[in-house]
Amino acid sequence: MNQQPEKITALYCRLSQDDALDGESNSITNQKALLSKYAADHGFRNTRFFVDDGFSGTSFQRPGFQEMMRYVEDYSVSAVIVKDLSRLGREYSYMGRLQDFIFPAYDVRFIAINDDVDSAKGENDFAVFKNVFNDYYAKDTSKKIRAVVKMRGEAGEHIASNPPYGYIKDPQDKKKWIVDEEAAKVVQRIFNLCIAGKGPMQIAKTLTADRVLTVTAYHARQKGWVMPENLYRWNTNAVLRILERREYTGCTVNFKTYTKSLKFKKRMENPVENQRVFEDTQPAIIDKGQWERVQELRKNKRRPTKTGRTSMFSGLLYCADCGAKLYFCTCNTYKDDSQNHFVCSNYKSNTGSCKIHYIREQVLYRIVLETIRQTLSYVRMFRKDFKLEMLAQDEESRKAELAEKQKALSGAKKRMEDLDRIIQHIYEDNVLGKLSDSRYLKLSRQYEKEQAEIEQLAAVLEREIETQAGQVSDVNEFLKLVDKYLDIPELDAAILNELVSRIVVHSPVRENGRKQVRIDLHFTYVGQIRIPLKIGRESLNESEPA
Repeated sequence: MNQQPEKITALYCRLSQDDALDGESNSITNQKALLSKYAADHGFRNTRFFVDDGFSGTSFQRPGFQEMMRYVEDYSVSAVIVKDLSRLGREYSYMGRLQDFIFPAYDVRFIAINDDVDSAKGENDFAVFKNVFNDYYAKDTSKKIRAVVKMRGEAGEHIASNPPYGYIKDPQDKKKWIVDEEAAKVVQRIFNLCIAGKGPMQIAKTLTADRVLTVTAYHARQKGWVMPENLYRWNTNAVLRILERREYTGCTVNFKTYTKSLKFKKRMENPVENQRVFEDTQPAIIDKGQWERVQELRKNKRRPTKTGRTSMFSGLLYCADCGAKLYFCTCNTYKDDSQNHFVCSNYKSNTGSCKIHYIREQVLYRIVLETIRQTLSYVRMFRKDFKLEMLAQDEESRKAELAEKQKALSGAKKRMEDLDRIIQHIYEDNVLGKLSDSRYLKLSRQYEKEQAEIEQLAAVLEREIETQAGQVSDVNEFLKLVDKYLDIPELDAAILNELVSRIVVHSPVRENGRKQVRIDLHFTYVGQIRIPLKIGRESLNESEPA
């Protein structure tokens, strides 16, 4: 062999997790031994190995392959030798480009030993069929793996490769998760900070200031990996991922993402209705009610005003008439906080679509604090009667909602039957020549699209009906909060967010020469609580703002 001494002979080895199941024949050690012997026997010198261990052949974004190609594109490779074509890759279109265009363009001799492919001997027609077969093999294997994963996921097993931060795999049973106490305390702290009114950015700054190890740094320390450069710099996205993980309530959530095809690797978000949730599969780190409350708070983001001031009530207030949110108004020219107020977002002087619905923050604070105190006191005094009453209200409300969904489902099924008849009718009209082909195609596509949408809606309704039929009230969770807050001397964001989910503000009315405003408090878990006390009213000694 007459080879230029400055060029290398690239010996490429690849092994995927699926290939490893075939036994020792495809192992990296076996491939290296085979390639070394072939190179020595056929006079190839200056050999260099490029290895990808644990990488699929359907993608060419592999570190070993990419490194080899950099040498190829630098005209530093005289030959590329592999055990067989499938080691180089299993995607037939790119394999064809490599063999027919890329390697020849850089004057690289390509050899696949077991497939008797050697570009120096001319084209091998069989190689084309072999590449197609390898591509088919990868697709077939992928389908089998997907089927197994789907079966495991439908059975309620964890299909994620690693548990989320806060959990670790049970040493006694790798299919189960147990709580990682150190990380779980950080998770609980993050949720508590959110309940206390902190946003993701503020939470990240707090954790960074307190030198809490980031998720990446924590895992690196636990597994003995190289530690990242920034050990304590938390970012907003890391906090958000933790706040949004439903698994912390003790459930398993499968099929959150999917790929459209074997070759399109990007993970797509799966709609919630297509996900599968299995309750009580591991110990909970976060109470279910607290998790749901955090999700509500995340929907009602509390942005600071231009002055930088915020209010604990922001995001909780709604107009009793139009349903719009009330927004917080403040100004640097105010002498003190007594002028800070909330006003309906649909009110704009005399041109708005809603009445003013104005309430000062200080007045709102007094009303809400007094209402909470009286309500919790009432519930503690009449605990048993309250529980029975709320359970009865919940049952009645749930039955009404269930009836509405069943009615909607019946309507959807009836429309599906009607569409079947319509499609059959226009098909017959087309066959008999009463309807043109173009018109038939347009109508059939339209009706089939409507059918698909109704089928999807019906599936969602059926799941909701099935789930709702087994639900019970969360009165017990609210009673835990009642026991927790035996005394509330002052109101803060944490107490407010834990106890109250919504505050409805009514339009002020004038009584005896003074303005009166009524608010309705909706408590977490149970909604409004009607008690035989005159609450929720306060006098306002001020004129309406312009």
